[in-house]
Amino acid sequence: MSNVVFIPYQLVPASFNPWREIFLDVAQAVIAELAHPDFEFLHFGSSSFKVAGKGIIDISILYKAGQLTEAVEHLKCSGFSDQHSNKPFPENRPRKDIAVIFKNETFQVHAHVIELGSEEHLKQVNFKTHMLNNPDARAQYEATKQQVIADGLTVQDDYGKAKSPFVKSVLQEMAKP
Repeated sequence: MSNVVFIPYQLVPASFNPWREIFLDVAQAVIAELAHPDFEFLHFGSSSFKVAGKGIIDISILYKAGQLTEAVEHLKCSGFSDQHSNKPFPENRPRKDIAVIFKNETFQVHAHVIELGSEEHLKQVNFKTHMLNNPDARAQYEATKQQVIADGLTVQDDYGKAKSPFVKSVLQEMAKP
């Protein structure tokens, strides 16, 4: 029997919530439910590297070259819907959304459809590793997120745009030799 039940995504205002160990368990259960021999999965984003925030679970479904359509179809067959956004990711790099019930609690999940081994995939891996290894960077990211919420930016698109300069600056710093 599955540890998760997929239900329709619920677009909720962005908020600042403490990081919880259960985020790792939810991601693991979702990945187990989505397991497929043609795809790999990566839990990334704040919930993967112990940073407080919205509490949304970000997972990449990593497909081999030429299998974008199959990866999207796999998610749709599992109940994922198109991204809930006024400015969705492009069709060649989509995000699909779903909610899950895990241990009687509801969690929102964003599934990012990304080519295995692509530059974006490697950035996700490297950023996650960097954040896990740098408590000061995690603290700075949390402070950035708290400020975004304090500034009243609770629409998910606006929240994401407001915190993206921090992520970009870390990625730029990581790219320096």
